[in-house]
Parts: sequence; C-alpha cells; structure tokens
Amino acid sequence: MKFLKLFTPLKIRDMVISNRIVMPAIHTNLADNGFISHKLNTFYAERARGGAGLIIIGGCYVSSYGKGIPMMIAIDDDKYLSKLSEFTKIVHDARNDVKIGAQLYHSGRYSFPQVIGATPLSASAVYSKFSRSTPKEMSLEEIKQEQQAFANSAKRAQIAGFDCVEISASAGYLINQFLSPLTNKRTDGYGGDEENRLRFPLETIEMVKSAVDDELIVGMRIAGDDFMGEGSISYKKHGEFAKRFEEVGIDFLSVTGGWHETKIPQLTMDVPEGCYVYLAENIKNNVSIPVFTANRINNPELAEHILMADKADAICIGRGLIADPFLPNKAKNGEGHDIMHCIACNQGCFDGIFTMKPISCLRNARAGNEEKTMINPIMKKKKILIIGAGPAGLEAARVAAIRGHEVHIFEREDTIGGLLNIIHLPPGRSEFKRMIDDYSYWISKFGIKVHYKTEATVELVKKMNPDEVIVATGTLPIRVPIPGIDGGNVYWANDALKGDVPIGNNNVIIGGGATGIELAIYLAKYGRMDLESFDFLTRYAALNVNEALKMINKGNRKVTILEKLPRCGENLGKTTKWVLLDKCVMLGVNIITNVSVTEIGKNFVCYTNAGNEDHVINDVDAIYYATGVIPNDEIYKILKESNLNIKIQKIGDARKPATVLEAVERGFKIGNAI
Repeated sequence: MKFLKLFTPLKIRDMVISNRIVMPAIHTNLADNGFISHKLNTFYAERARGGAGLIIIGGCYVSSYGKGIPMMIAIDDDKYLSKLSEFTKIVHDARNDVKIGAQLYHSGRYSFPQVIGATPLSASAVYSKFSRSTPKEMSLEEIKQEQQAFANSAKRAQIAGFDCVEISASAGYLINQFLSPLTNKRTDGYGGDEENRLRFPLETIEMVKSAVDDELIVGMRIAGDDFMGEGSISYKKHGEFAKRFEEVGIDFLSVTGGWHETKIPQLTMDVPEGCYVYLAENIKNNVSIPVFTANRINNPELAEHILMADKADAICIGRGLIADPFLPNKAKNGEGHDIMHCIACNQGCFDGIFTMKPISCLRNARAGNEEKTMINPIMKKKKILIIGAGPAGLEAARVAAIRGHEVHIFEREDTIGGLLNIIHLPPGRSEFKRMIDDYSYWISKFGIKVHYKTEATVELVKKMNPDEVIVATGTLPIRVPIPGIDGGNVYWANDALKGDVPIGNNNVIIGGGATGIELAIYLAKYGRMDLESFDFLTRYAALNVNEALKMINKGNRKVTILEKLPRCGENLGKTTKWVLLDKCVMLGVNIITNVSVTEIGKNFVCYTNAGNEDHVINDVDAIYYATGVIPNDEIYKILKESNLNIKIQKIGDARKPATVLEAVERGFKIGNAI
C-alpha cells in the first residue's frame, strides 16, 4: 500500500512531528518509586528508533493525591528532574527528530486510598466503583492546590527537556469528574451548570500555560464520550467542550473513548477496529487545532485510511507499538508483512498493569525488558527440530531462525497454529488468527522448513539427526470421571468450536473457564443472521429493523454453563472477563456456579449445588466438557528414554499448561538460548 499522508509531517503550532504516528501515554509499571528507571529508558528508546513521530509518556502524576498505581512516573517534585532529564536525552539521542511529551495525570476519585495513604480527592464525594472508595469533596483551597500541581509539573517537564505536555482529561480522571454531572454535585462556582463545571479544566489550562514558556506545546487527552449512561456527557457535548479548550490555549487534542467504569468495551479484541474514530471526527469538526484519534487502530493501512478521510490529523497507536516498536519504519519501508501485529488480547499490557505487574506483551516477549532480551548471535549453527507448531514452537522457531540456525518443524496437522486454530473461532476472538498469518510469513521469510502431517517418532528424529529437539506438542483434554461422560452425546468443547461435532438445541457446558465461556457465546450466537443479510434486508425494508436486530444479536439455542467454582472465568484477564460474562448475560446463557455434576444421561444432566441439593436439566441434546487440560508430553518421554544423545527439552503447554503469553515468552527464551 502507498502511504500518502501517514508519513507526512504534522505541525502543532511551532512543533513539527515527522509523521502522524503518536504513541500515547500508557502505564508500564516500570517506574522505580516514581523515578524514571533504566527499563523505561530502554523501552522508549526502542520505540523512538522504531519511527514513531511523537511519544507521550505517563501518566505522570502531578500530585500525591493523583497517583493511580504504585509504579507510575512522578512529576510532582523537583527530585525527579534529574531522571526525567536523562530520559529525554536518551530518547532524543535514540532518534533526533522524535518528539517527546509528558502526560500530566491526576486520577481523583480513581486513586486507591491504600496507594496514596489518604482519602482521594474529587469534585464531590461520589462513590467510585473503580477504586471502591468514596472521595473527599475538594475545598476551594484544595482545588487551587491541585490546579497548581498541574502547572508546577508542566514547568518541570519543560525544564527536563520534553517537547510538549498533555493534560489528562479522559477515562474518568479528575478533570472528567468536574465536567460530569454524575460526579460533580457541587453548588458553588465549580459545580451546577455547565459553565461552572467547565471552570476547573479551563482554569487549569490557563495556569499551565502561564507556568511555562511559550515554546512548550500544551495538549490535552480528552474523552470523546463518557459512555456512562443516562446523565453522562455525550460525544456531541464533548465537541462543544473542545472548542472551549482551544479558546484558552490548548494546542492539540488527543481523543479516546469512555471512562474506566463504562460497561461499553473500549479496547478488547471484540471492539471493531477503528470503530471509535467518529469521536475524534466530531472533535475535529469543532476545532481548528490538530486532533489525534485512538482506540483499536493497530495497523498502518487503517491509519492511512482515517487520515485520508480527514477524520483526524494523527493516529495514536499504543498497544501496536508495544507489540512491534518498529511498526512505523516497517510500514514506511514497505515491510508491512513483517509487522508483529497487536491482537488486543490485553494479557500483558492492561491485565498485567491492573495486577501490578510490569508491562509485557503476548506478541513481543521483549516488551518491558528490551536490554536483556536482545537477539543473541550464534556461536555455531545448529539443526533444530521442533515438534509441534503451536505458539511456543512457532516462536522458538522464529527466533532460532533469525539467529541463523537451521530449523525444522514436525506438525501432525496440515496447518500451523496449534490451539490458535481453536482460540480464534469464537465470536469476537478472531484477532488470534493474525498470529497464524504472521508466523506463516516468517516461516517463509526465514526459511523454516515445516513438515506437515508428520507424526514425530524416534526413527524420524534419528533420521533427521538434529543437534537439539524442542517438544511443543501442547495439551490433551481432561475428561473428568462423571458417570455418563463417555456417552454418545458428550463432546470435547474444542471439537464443537471446530465444527467437528453436532450442535444441539439445548446445550450444557461443563466447565466455566475461558474455553467454556467462549463456547457458550459461540453456541448462543449459532445460526444468527449475518451482517451482510442484516444490511440488505433492512435497507430494502424487507424486514423490520428491530426484528432484524434480534436475529443478528443471537441465535436460537439454549446454553447452560455448569461451573464447580464460585465464579466463572477465573483464568481470564480482568479487562476481558467482564466483557465475556456480560455477553453471556445479554445472550441469555444460564450460568450456574458452585456445582458438582453427578451424572450425564442420554438427554439429561444431574448436578448438586452448594446447598447439597440435587437438580436435573432435562431435554438436553448435547453436553460439552471444558474441564481443563494436561500436558501432551508422551513423545518427550519416549525420546528421553531412547538415549539419542541429543539435547531434548519441552516448552509451552507440553511442559505445563499456560497462557499463550507464557508460551510465547518461553518460546522466545529457548529460541534465543540455543
């Protein structure tokens, strides 16, 4: 694809960024007690070398009351200046034309009392479901104090050598809390009507502008729509607010989605790519300053289309640059196929951050640990035999081949991917297929030899005579010992997703982990109307829109999940779990927890609940078990017992059932260590 706009310069007042790709502020949990760490330096230096036009770091908390989580970057005290200055020099040295910004952040009622050691501050004392606490309504003195904190922090950013600052006014943080009537119940000059609710952000902008020299660019990250339901601020109103922000001196607006508390998914993989661009377009129609768009834009082709359609002036790519720091350079140089695509799984970025872990990435095992994971040169070229083409085996093969080893893969199926071929099948999970596409390209690029439909045996390994063998054969399902589990109407969940077994009208799933939930959604939507038919039938008024909506949203199958634990989805990440469980509710899936399945019959399932009461589900057509897996390591044991005098090791699920993120991470390490 020819890029006509993505790699053209963008002028923001007197600052020129070399292209239209912006890496927005993301929490990394890499700061050291507020100080910029060595890992942060190397993380962002890599992204600078990768070609992004503007990199914004943060959030950088401007006040101890604004600290969101423990490992955030601090900019609320002069003691942090030395490390901040060192950071800007390192990143500018990595690429001299990259621009760097600091996001000025205050979480308000989203601060956790146990983190800040005090009661959080906010516009009003309105309970937060996010922090699970009720903040203190700010006094007039505290308002001025926190506004001054923004201004002082902006000055520090300029002293430290940042090219711009960005005031955080998105995601439900402090400025949103003053703007929204849901969280601002004040009756003084900072609450009540719209003009009063605007007073806090407008004054804050003016104070920031007054605190810094005119050369420093001051932008703002804003919510395009709060998505908080009745009474919250809609996208049209945010367009009007944007005008006011421009009037008092804001130089650019970076537009994202709703609050952390919204029940509308913002970032998970089932969110259609680029579906929130209309939020930035609305802002752009109301202002004359540059507008950035964000949320689920991870490929340069889509970014170019948005720019050419004049819906935004620059594109924020966050997770895409975690997955592949060199995405901009690869796209610019016509190497788009080589991009390691983000799949919006959130496992290493958002899920990791919310559990207080340093940032990582399912696609990129180097993310957050760049210096210690450089690709190692090989001392001696070896022949490597990998048994199994799942995520762990493929990553080990990719890295070993990049380093120069001769790599062969034995795969008993006729395609690569292993479990990825199942994972991508449920509705809203198709992004996992991108991993298969990416590895298919790298297999060709690096000359990896894949022997399809080949079952590994001792004789075959002897014939190949490799220097090392890596066993990556995945898992086998656990068939729990329930009377009737071997019946003709009982199937493995994965076989249902593959379409290899019948789908019933009344279905029971045993097991409410990730696989069970995803299968439930798949079954509940089975047979629904497709989007193309919906578009055709409603456009020609062949079918009433409301009736068509019912047909496109769900199928006509009954689905029940039986889970032995108190809650379903315990092996799902925080950012994905609630989305999938909400889908189950919307689709009418009956979820029953704290149960033990006691018997399976031809058309019934018996279970006992937590109260030791017996229940029966009758008229059941099909039962699917998703009751866990065990390592499939039989070939490993056979090879080890054969005394082949070859180094043999197992990775991924063949070693221990793990997440795809863990499998890829292990595959990278093994491939880089051979």
